[in-house]
Amino acid sequence: MTFRVAALLCLALLAGCHRDETAAAPAPLEVTVAPVQQAKIPVYIEHVGTTEAINTVEVRARIRGVLEKVLFKEGSDVKEGDLLFVIERAPYRAALDKAKGDLARANATLARAQADYNRATELAKREVASETALEHARATRDEASASVESLRAAVEQAELDLGYTEVRAPISGRIGRVLVTQGNLVGGDQEGTVIATIVQLDPIYVYWSPSERQRLDVIRLRNQGLYLQREQAEVSVALADGSQYPYLGKIDFVDNAVDPSVGTLRARAVLPNPNKTLLPGEYANVRVLIGRDVPALLVPAAAIIEEQGGSSVFVVSAGGTAEVRKVVAGATQGGARVIESGLGAGEQVVVDNLGKLRAGMKIAVREAANPASAAKTDGPQDAAKR
Repeated sequence: MTFRVAALLCLALLAGCHRDETAAAPAPLEVTVAPVQQAKIPVYIEHVGTTEAINTVEVRARIRGVLEKVLFKEGSDVKEGDLLFVIERAPYRAALDKAKGDLARANATLARAQADYNRATELAKREVASETALEHARATRDEASASVESLRAAVEQAELDLGYTEVRAPISGRIGRVLVTQGNLVGGDQEGTVIATIVQLDPIYVYWSPSERQRLDVIRLRNQGLYLQREQAEVSVALADGSQYPYLGKIDFVDNAVDPSVGTLRARAVLPNPNKTLLPGEYANVRVLIGRDVPALLVPAAAIIEEQGGSSVFVVSAGGTAEVRKVVAGATQGGARVIESGLGAGEQVVVDNLGKLRAGMKIAVREAANPASAAKTDGPQDAAKR
């Protein structure tokens, strides 16, 4: 009797365990999936750049004198040749008048010396004057001629000095503040006193420093015949408030060496700036189109899990479970993300409920999203951040 009771108790326990296991089995997690799709996309590189004026000129006082007039408004646009400052003219006008008088007197002396030389030559031919007298007349004439040339140069210098009393704009651009106020003494040193600065704003440079990886991306595209040549590459700029600058630029310079301290290469583009929107020294987000119709694998950006160790996605396995896959994610393309390695075309990736998923968990697939259509709908909004 005891044996039968024990056997029945064992059977009851086994049945209870089986029922508990059956009850504890979780239902498959419903998720949305999307296929890894092949597409042809534009490729950009993106970097933070800085703007710089094409021309920056320091306006200097080239002569010594009191600054008498300031003839512009600080921060205004000026044209080449505009009169900006006037330095006291009276001393230089007087110096010019004196130089002209000295030149006139020297010309009169030269005329008299030339007449004396002509007379001495004629007398020497008739053997009335000696050779010594002729030589003396010639020397006097040559000395007077040299004096005229020297005083003519002095007149030219005096005219230049008088002209320097009017300080004119050397280039067209925007002038800054007055560095020496009216009534102060300027000039007097060898280089001249800087009294203002003019910068040319249209067009304007934007500089940025592509990384070594970005440079290698360009080389890879070039080797595949997909790289846009420098004159075809489009440079667009986003302003500090996120708005898009309306004019496209062209690359006009790439440095010939990588800076070993930071591993970057200096590059520059020229942008039209007719409205003077950009000013030198601004930061701007630079995006450079380096390739069109470049083959790529796309998945929805929502499928990418960014972690400290890198990027990963959940892939639907053949058995209907979630499988974690490490990937190298590249450019954002509209609502999709480029996958550089780790996935193959046609594989299914999970795009929602990622926080609830675990590797090996059973999943139930809902409707599939299409990364290529998402990218096509949104357009290429973001550049490759490599």
